Amino acid sequence: MNCSPTLTAEEFKVLHNSLCALSTIDHPRVSELVERIREVALKGAYEQDSAAFDRKWKQYDHWRGHYGLTSTWSIYEVDNMTLCHPYKDAEYVVYDQHWGDGGEVVRKIEGRDWNALYRAADSAIQASGDGHHCFIESFEPIADKPGHLRLSTGS
Repeated sequence: MNCSPTLTAEEFKVLHNSLCALSTIDHPRVSELVERIREVALKGAYEQDSAAFDRKWKQYDHWRGHYGLTSTWSIYEVDNMTLCHPYKDAEYVVYDQHWGDGGEVVRKIEGRDWNALYRAADSAIQASGDGHHCFIESFEPIADKPGHLRLSTGS
């Protein structure tokens, strides 16, 4: 090869997922090649991905401690929690997919950055009584409720 190619995040994801699929094939040669690709060809990419995850995790953990939150931010596409989130018209977080006492929990979003969403989501999770689903995974605008974002969580 006469250059040093760079992989995009999407290309890396496709390669990684393809290797995972190939690793399910029960054949010694396939297993050997999969491991060679992982341990040699993509070693640097895996190291970079791991370092990026660690940086993000430390940032999310910092803000959790700073605000005294109990939930865990799990939206790893967010690189900087102090930047504005893309939901320009959002005013409320709605949490209705929980194991708490039932019903919908609505919390006002106080601010425009990702941390504001974190605080509103954490408050909704706490108010729901669901101590199991504490990983904030996504927000989705609610079509028939302008200004409202549906919170999805995991365990």
